[in-house]
Amino acid sequence: MKIRAEMGRRHAPLWPHEYQVDKVVELPNVAFASFMIQPLDSYDFIRDNRVEPHQGTGLNHCLLLLGDDRTDGALVQCGDDGRAMYAAYVAGARDVVQARLDRVADFIVSQGAQRTASGSWCVYCEELEEKFGVTIREGSGLDAMLIKTLERRPEVAQVDISLQHIETTFRLEFCAQHQTAEAEKAPDIRVRDILPLLNGSGLAFLTHEEAGTSVLAENLRELTGVGREDYAALFNARVSEISPGPEGVEVVLIDVDPQELARFNQAYEDHQAAEWAMGDMTP
Repeated sequence: MKIRAEMGRRHAPLWPHEYQVDKVVELPNVAFASFMIQPLDSYDFIRDNRVEPHQGTGLNHCLLLLGDDRTDGALVQCGDDGRAMYAAYVAGARDVVQARLDRVADFIVSQGAQRTASGSWCVYCEELEEKFGVTIREGSGLDAMLIKTLERRPEVAQVDISLQHIETTFRLEFCAQHQTAEAEKAPDIRVRDILPLLNGSGLAFLTHEEAGTSVLAENLRELTGVGREDYAALFNARVSEISPGPEGVEVVLIDVDPQELARFNQAYEDHQAAEWAMGDMTP
């Protein structure tokens, strides 16, 4: 087995120093390989994306080079002439960056989807830098990688990054406050309210989006006091929609366990079977 590593003989600990990545440049594999072979040459991609190494933060600020379809990278402390003053090979660099961006995306999505009612949510880049140590700036390279990361999330419809903040537009079906507001605006109609109205209007079925069966409204209406108490969950279910179906009127229920429909049907069938059995025994 062969392992690539840079060996040295020194008294200092083997742990590498920490550097602040201010920009990320993704290069074609040929350009990345060229830099790896001749790291002291002058390159336009270093000149065009130069990062000031010393910014008074106590850390050296660097440019990170990534190759297309590669997981490794190169850390560059930029000179003034498109050359690297210092450079280091970083195994798994892309994975390290992506893992950090995934954490940022998780934060933005969880905060935004829970707190926005309009679907739009803004996060300041400074807050992300404080929480995650990631410098998200327009044109930093990290901004494009974060946009791709967010756009892969099913909750996100659009992402815009400006000088100071990131504005994320969420799909409304994932926004908790929007769903709550919509539910509050909907009229509070319960099954118990419409059962009398369905009498004599033909077949009507109580359905649920997550239920594999429906309940014939007429069967529920036959229940007396004790039966209505046993199936109070169905009587108190909220009606979200009433529409014509292939066999009759369909009443779509929410705010009720879909298993309640199956439970009622089973009990009704058992009751009918018992009555027929009793009828067969009648002399």
